[in-house]
Amino acid sequence: MTTMHHPGLRQGKTIRQQVPDTGERAVRQGRWLAIVTAAMVAALYLGWVGFIASDDSLYHAGALRWLTDPPFAGSDHWSTRFPLTLTFAGVLATVGQNYTAFGVTAVLFYVVLVVVTGRFAASVASPRAGWIAALLTATLPVVVSHSTTVSVDLTEAAALLAGALLLGRADDDRGGLLSAALGGALFGVAILCRETSVLALAALGPLFLLGRPFSRRVLLACAFGAAAVLLGEALFQYALTGDPLRRYTIAFNHDEHIDRAANREGNFLLWPPIDPVLVLLINDDFGLLFWLAGAAVAGGAWQMVGAVRRGPLTLLAWMAVASFVLVSGLYSKLVLNPRYFMAAALAAVVVLAVWLDHLNWRLRAAILTVVVGSNLLLMSVGNAHPRWAMEALVAAAQAHPGETVAGEASDVRRADLPMAFIGQRNLRAEPAAPGGLVVAAADAAPRGEVVARYLSPPTRLGGILRAVGLEPLVPAPIARRMFAPSPAMVLVRTPPG
Repeated sequence: MTTMHHPGLRQGKTIRQQVPDTGERAVRQGRWLAIVTAAMVAALYLGWVGFIASDDSLYHAGALRWLTDPPFAGSDHWSTRFPLTLTFAGVLATVGQNYTAFGVTAVLFYVVLVVVTGRFAASVASPRAGWIAALLTATLPVVVSHSTTVSVDLTEAAALLAGALLLGRADDDRGGLLSAALGGALFGVAILCRETSVLALAALGPLFLLGRPFSRRVLLACAFGAAAVLLGEALFQYALTGDPLRRYTIAFNHDEHIDRAANREGNFLLWPPIDPVLVLLINDDFGLLFWLAGAAVAGGAWQMVGAVRRGPLTLLAWMAVASFVLVSGLYSKLVLNPRYFMAAALAAVVVLAVWLDHLNWRLRAAILTVVVGSNLLLMSVGNAHPRWAMEALVAAAQAHPGETVAGEASDVRRADLPMAFIGQRNLRAEPAAPGGLVVAAADAAPRGEVVARYLSPPTRLGGILRAVGLEPLVPAPIARRMFAPSPAMVLVRTPPG
């Protein structure tokens, strides 16, 4: 606060004018930074899953080839996602072959997405809106669920959002055209992450035809930037394999690997025409986000953004709508996985942040407390050990290094990398040799002597409730999911010959 003289007042009269004080601003920024950092730490703790021996092991294989046999054109759907595999390779080269490399790679892109979303909201609204958007993103379950396991989702989302920011604020001048080209290059990076990015980018077609709110020259510059990245990758493939379109051939043949049963995982589905909307409104990956974003729109959030600064948000909204409509229309080709609605979720985060920025501080604090608290609660009930059977198999092999341990073939395959990390090779697919060891679900164990039991650890919330002695108060159906989220496994020594 400073005191200023107003020229229209008599001498000696002063008015109090709100002028941001640098020290006060630094304190506010420091306070917000502490809040967001604490939220990120809490979200990572409650939502941590880590290595799951699924897509992350395939990304590892691709990254490893860049270290052992570069350059590597990619051999499958995962290893051709170069923005991720190249980053992963750099982390592996820095920290070594261990689980830490997986965690660092995953958290790196989590931090990038939080920062980009915060910067996006600050650019279209205010620094406080940016911090609110960062806080919402940092604790959004659909984000955190992919922040501890190496996956391409957050890489793709960050590239799309940063590209929308650069293109959305580009003017029709030299600097603006350069910004649009850089935005297009980021869109190209998003496509290299996953080809389904074109569903969100399809929004650029109608905008080009309309010629507003972005000029056609700006959109052509954007297209040039994207084409430069994609053409560069095509030339890379041609130089190494002779087929410039090789990655797309691999991607188009990936459909047969999609698990349609995933439609039912975490979703409340009633009728195909409305199921995509239900995914947004009734899903623990989004919590209250879309309900509150709807209230924000009804409360005038769009008008709270000045017309001069509205370009990036307008573009993001178009991208979110295009992505949602096309994913919904491709119901039979894709699964209704919440991660496919990431563009819509980030648009909702920004709109909600703008609205909250304009509310009374008490109401804003109350809503943020409810949203962040519910997000953390939803994450804390998730199963942090989805591959418990594989983990139990590795633990059994490590406890009996002088014997061969048998297990289900799929678990043995998934255990390849963990076994390499501990330097052992004493696993085999069932059946076990007579008198040998086998790991199986406790309720389907073969005859023999039970040597060890492996009980699934509780969820994060379950662990807290157990530690404070509240476990007996949890109803049985909920307790089963909270305190024993995966089936118990046993190590059995089979009868001899």
